[in-house]
Amino acid sequence: EEVKHFKVRRIRKDEDFGVIYEGKIYLCKYKKEEKGKILCEIIGEYETFIPKKEIFLYQCITVDLKTMDLIVRQATELGVSKFIPVISERSFTKMEAIEKRIEKWKKIVKEAMKQSRRPIPMEIYEPVNLTDIIPSCEENIFLDNFSKENLLKDVNLKAESFSVIVGPEGGFSEREVKYLKEKGFKPLFLETYTLRSETASVSICSVILNCNT
Repeated sequence: EEVKHFKVRRIRKDEDFGVIYEGKIYLCKYKKEEKGKILCEIIGEYETFIPKKEIFLYQCITVDLKTMDLIVRQATELGVSKFIPVISERSFTKMEAIEKRIEKWKKIVKEAMKQSRRPIPMEIYEPVNLTDIIPSCEENIFLDNFSKENLLKDVNLKAESFSVIVGPEGGFSEREVKYLKEKGFKPLFLETYTLRSETASVSICSVILNCNT
């Protein structure tokens, strides 16, 4: 598969390119193709960065699965550590279709890694039910479009690990909000207007990873 991608890029002899391997990105020079393999010479190493904060993104599966493809790509680019698809009352619920999609999401992660020069892949987990999620990080939040109980100033953005739950189109039901609060998750309202699910995921992850105050 990687050889095929290499050929699509039409890299020529002695041309430089990057190779991601075991958490590092090497600068290589193409030498030759031999028995279906690409032989290259390592000539350097790119500087890479690992986020200081860990985000477990619990993303309720959107009704349009193509939207999930976009969220997976953007979460990978941002530096999210773990991606967990979630089945909620208003999410897409057909398990067979979801399981088939997971393989595509793993391929999207690889593509996004190459584009963004991310050295370590974002882990894709099997789907879980919303009612099975428990707070397991230093800061545990869920996005709530209907209440201004907590704003960003109420979140400990200096924490090193975050569980973030983002709802599907239409958000969470009142019953789900009550359940998450009882479990220990903090509701968070992102100002100013109501956000689409994919916008909300990118917004909160970007803020967390880029704010150190």
